[in-house]
Amino acid sequence: MDKSWIGMPRNTPQYLLGLNQFLDFAFNNVAIGDKIKCPCPKCGCRKWKTRNIVFDHLIEKSFPQNYVTWVMHGEMNVLHNYENVEVTQDALPIENPVELLINEAFGGIRHEDVDVGPSQVVGEEEMIHDMPTSNNKDFFELLRDRRQELYEGSKYSKLEFLFKLYHIKCLSGLSDKGMTMILDLLRDTFKFAKIPHSFYEAKKTINKLCLDYIKIDACPNDCMLYWEDDVNAETCKYCHTSRWKPEKESSKDHEPTTSKKQKKKKKKKPAKILRYFPLKPRLQRLCMCSKIAEHMRWHADDDNKDGTIRHPRDGEA
Repeated sequence: MDKSWIGMPRNTPQYLLGLNQFLDFAFNNVAIGDKIKCPCPKCGCRKWKTRNIVFDHLIEKSFPQNYVTWVMHGEMNVLHNYENVEVTQDALPIENPVELLINEAFGGIRHEDVDVGPSQVVGEEEMIHDMPTSNNKDFFELLRDRRQELYEGSKYSKLEFLFKLYHIKCLSGLSDKGMTMILDLLRDTFKFAKIPHSFYEAKKTINKLCLDYIKIDACPNDCMLYWEDDVNAETCKYCHTSRWKPEKESSKDHEPTTSKKQKKKKKKKPAKILRYFPLKPRLQRLCMCSKIAEHMRWHADDDNKDGTIRHPRDGEA
């Protein structure tokens, strides 16, 4: 694909034609719904935008000059060590974001932006073979759900449908019971679709990605975390602010009552919560494969023969 338009003025027909070709390519390959990652200097491939907004951004600000291999928009980085291999647009692999998420969760290693030879490319089958049996099973089950259509001709796979549904639950604050009732209705209405029987069953599938986090109460003024020795503290030891949200008074609180239900103490709600994604499980997953574990230990095991500083470990502490 011709990319000479990237360096042209933004008001030229060549730039506009090339920009539309880029958008067509990106939306055909990696769009989620009606959005892709915007590569403009402001968004930096971090924000998802619609086609019109991406177009406007790349007219207001020029297309990044150094972004010539569109790895974030469906194009695979070309391995330079192969001789005279012509890669056409039709030969570019289309990678689904859900499959990338599965590969990341199970310690997949990528070689974008690195020149490697054929002997250095790690075979996917070999990497999967190195995994523990339980993780191997989870990996293949997730890939199966990713490639299995929700129903014949469906836009979404079974796994993508669960992700979309779980996203809606998180945004709207629906309870697990409410989600189960919705799934029951959907399954009863669309008997031909592969819909889980309960939200508990759906969550078991999502949990295989190991995206769990730990909730840690925090001071509203960000002074401290209620963690380890301070886990039972009621107030911040620095600013003395209460750990809990103030209770809202209602008219019922002022009415005399003797019922056990109304005498029951209300559960306190923390004023601020930190969600911590533990690093240890991520490192354990990276070391599941012997090939990746070798790369993880490189800084400790590899010898620096000529004394040249190429890595922080080569310098004096």
